Amino acid sequence: MNLEKLSEKLYAQVSLQMEEALSIENALEQLKSGLSLVQKALATLRIELTKNGFTNCEEEIYFFKKGKPQIYSLLILVTERYAIENSMPILGKEKQLAHLESQLFFIDRFFRQNEFLYQYYRLGATDLDDRYFTRAGGNQLVGFAEVPDVDPSFSTVADYLFSKFMAYEKLRDFIRKDIEMRRGGDADVHKNAFKELKWTGEAVNMVELVYGVYETAQVNGGKISLSELMDFFGQVFQVNISGYFKRFADIKRRKSMSKTRYLDEMQRLVSKRIEDSDAWIPDDQKSRYGY
Repeated sequence: MNLEKLSEKLYAQVSLQMEEALSIENALEQLKSGLSLVQKALATLRIELTKNGFTNCEEEIYFFKKGKPQIYSLLILVTERYAIENSMPILGKEKQLAHLESQLFFIDRFFRQNEFLYQYYRLGATDLDDRYFTRAGGNQLVGFAEVPDVDPSFSTVADYLFSKFMAYEKLRDFIRKDIEMRRGGDADVHKNAFKELKWTGEAVNMVELVYGVYETAQVNGGKISLSELMDFFGQVFQVNISGYFKRFADIKRRKSMSKTRYLDEMQRLVSKRIEDSDAWIPDDQKSRYGY
């Protein structure tokens, strides 16, 4: 497997595992678990690079421009989230909001300080790729606020900053959602709009349903995380499914029944509905047709 395919495979695996790590209630355990996941993935990439190297310049550019940074960005993300939550004021809503606003200011300042390269990243530019994302491109990035010492065998002059761009964009979205929730903004509006809807079935059935929606990429063309889907369904239907990874593990361990018993039952009942003579007439419309 070449490095491009390996990096994509590892990123997909670690992204899903990272969501599970971030569902852990203890912040320090979140951090330890997240760091371990990313470090193992990076170690695998380093070993493969040492053994086989790159087949061409295009593969090297892809690896250092996207392959490695998207994995390393997860390490930055989990570290920054821990730092923000660990320094959050314990009491006082306004103090907590001020703390989160200050983090947004820090992120925006970082983007401004590295504006040229950030725009290069945002626009998907390629004309300087051979300088920024090959190891032969040099180790000097003049005019940028943050250029750490890098391992010349496993880094280029710009791959670390691309990792931070990816991480900080995700972190900014996370902070904005947190602020909105603490202010009782749109989240409360949506909650009130659906306040009469309540999931009365087993929570594990909800988990099974959401996994089905996620795996079939029915929302936003699949460009949504599993945790975001779980949060949405949990809020709308007023059910606590925060421990969905554990519930999914329980689903996988089922032996005396179908592992997807709820989805199977749903499919059976929908098929029966279709086969019934009044399948296409909604209940509230039956009187119109003399039923």
